[in-house]
Amino acid sequence: MTTVLPVTASPGRPSSPQAVLRGDIEGLRAIAVLMVLAYHLGLPGSSGGFAGVDVFFVISGYLITNQLVREATRDGRVSLPRFYARRARRLLPAATLVLVCTSVAGWLLLPRGRHAELGTEVLAATGYVVNWLFAYREVDYLAEDADPSLVQHYWSLSVEEQFYVVWPLLIIATLWVARRLRLRFRPVLTVVLAGLVIGSAAWSVVHTAASPGTAYFATTTRAWQLGVGALLVLLTPLLARLRRPAASAAAWTGLVLIGVTFLAVSTRTPWPGSAAALPTLGTAAVIAAGIAWPSSPPARLLGVPPMRFLGALSYGLYLWHWPALRLLEETHPDARLPTRLAVGLLSVLLAWLTLRLVENPIRFGRAVGSSPRPALAMGAAAMSVSAALGLSLLLTAPRLEAPAADAVGAIALVDPASRTTTELRAVDDPSRAVAHVDTLTPDPAVVEKDISVAYRDGCQVSLQGTERRPDDACWYGDLDGDVVVALVGDSKMEQWSSALHAIGRVEGWRIKVYTKSGCGFVDEGRTEECHAYNSELSAHLGDGEHTPDLVLTSVGSGYTGLEGSMAELLAPALDGGARLVVLADTAVQEPRGEAEGVTAYECLDAHRDDWTSCWSDQHRANGAAVLEALARRLPATLVDLTPWICPSPADLGGCSPVVGGVVVNRQGSHLSGSYVRSLTPILHHELARTGVATTALDQIAWDVPTDPPR
Repeated sequence: MTTVLPVTASPGRPSSPQAVLRGDIEGLRAIAVLMVLAYHLGLPGSSGGFAGVDVFFVISGYLITNQLVREATRDGRVSLPRFYARRARRLLPAATLVLVCTSVAGWLLLPRGRHAELGTEVLAATGYVVNWLFAYREVDYLAEDADPSLVQHYWSLSVEEQFYVVWPLLIIATLWVARRLRLRFRPVLTVVLAGLVIGSAAWSVVHTAASPGTAYFATTTRAWQLGVGALLVLLTPLLARLRRPAASAAAWTGLVLIGVTFLAVSTRTPWPGSAAALPTLGTAAVIAAGIAWPSSPPARLLGVPPMRFLGALSYGLYLWHWPALRLLEETHPDARLPTRLAVGLLSVLLAWLTLRLVENPIRFGRAVGSSPRPALAMGAAAMSVSAALGLSLLLTAPRLEAPAADAVGAIALVDPASRTTTELRAVDDPSRAVAHVDTLTPDPAVVEKDISVAYRDGCQVSLQGTERRPDDACWYGDLDGDVVVALVGDSKMEQWSSALHAIGRVEGWRIKVYTKSGCGFVDEGRTEECHAYNSELSAHLGDGEHTPDLVLTSVGSGYTGLEGSMAELLAPALDGGARLVVLADTAVQEPRGEAEGVTAYECLDAHRDDWTSCWSDQHRANGAAVLEALARRLPATLVDLTPWICPSPADLGGCSPVVGGVVVNRQGSHLSGSYVRSLTPILHHELARTGVATTALDQIAWDVPTDPPR
């Protein structure tokens, strides 16, 4: 969402010795940034405002290509040092300033546990590859509850910068080929670019249908939008011949398409895909009309002083508004629209100050504008500053450490005298197990990283995935065991993998993990990817060669009334002789003394000396009803460890976020890996008591196991 042409100064003053921007393009930039701002402010009727970025892509493709083709045509070459020097002067001063301010603000205001994540994001944004980081996270289930990044908006800048790296090189290569073959440069480049646009557009449609999360951020699905803008430059001789009525009609049509996008598109629309053609072609139509008739009525409307003013500020406003709004959300999650609007106006002020005091002085100053070398040196220095801050955030962030020696977790709740009996009893005074301790395991700041072994090893299929892990992978427990165990369901089943691995080693169980993110074992009510995966898995488990001896399943929220679907999918394995165990869902902890949305571990990190406000009321887990109904419907064993997760709520007045020195929850209602490991002997006892496991009760080991090395 950048340009290489100069912004205008205040009315009545020349901005620089450079050429003057087209008013319609400045107006388009104003429309684009206002769309994005309205969407992020949450203004009613702005559901498609995120597509303002698509408008920016077309503008950037047009302006950058106009500059490069003009140079190639005039000089017969493209100077990469001059090109990247111009990019450095235009992009890096404001981008670096915002990254620096965001890094400092994040260090001061964000929970410590998010410093490492922010540091990684700042480093990726500095290197203009953060879009790929966000694309990866879209298929990372651990990030499902993560708050949006303070630098998430840098994804579009990364897409453009990657385009700026490849596109000049492609033009240089085309120049060379045209000379060797004695062909005209512009027609050859037009054919090359048309092929890239068609290929990228087709891939955008295919990839968006298959994986909309990653498609949104990927450069490959966005390149065609920049390419459409670039094609306008190469088609300028033809477009200039448009008659004025046609040009005016094209411009009005383009504005209507952008308006329809703003009002009618929403986050439910697969994007970018084919729907992104609306703002892309709409923007292209306005620019094309301006080539034919620069002073058409739509062009004059777009070029009025307020629109030119906002167009001049669009880059800085885009940079500043997002971290400002995100920090407001972090510190005042209940902020209403008037407060958000005030922050939006503050962003306009910051953008104006940045333009006047940072962007223009560096961009048009002689110190870095005399030759490419000082501009490139300035760019390298600027990137070094933001990279250093990102690295500092990363290196100083808390780390996941080895458990403390006295961190026994749930074991502290169990009366030792009951361990060899069929009914486990709680200790006489459970309050001692939840008493304040100086050292917490793990550190609440990093408990989100305290995951179970199967997730650590990449054995949980991603949200968009539809293929099972290979038959020779993701086995746990006793790898030579005679009893085959299958874990099916979503992450609420996978979270028990560390405990089951330890139990399996004792029981002679060979455990295969089949879990999939956000996908309980159903074939209705979820995503198409989930249904396809589970249908195939059901048939696989019903195949005699792969039928397990034991199936364990669990689910989280969103499965009410789907016990019939679960029963149907489990039937092939059960008909083949498998036994079914249903593990009860685990409930989310909601600190009573904190604002809505604050997690128990964030509360712990903020109140290490007094956890009073971090206790939560006991809640029935979201998946409890469907799992209980499934257990009644089928011959299944239901194991519920809730008493050892939220002990004696009537006596203690709620659920403690720490038990036996171990932090209980991570990521919503999931249990921390450390707490799951502390539940291992309790789970083993319950499986043995019900006859699922064969180890004698007096032979169960009552210590906290460790996960196997990678």
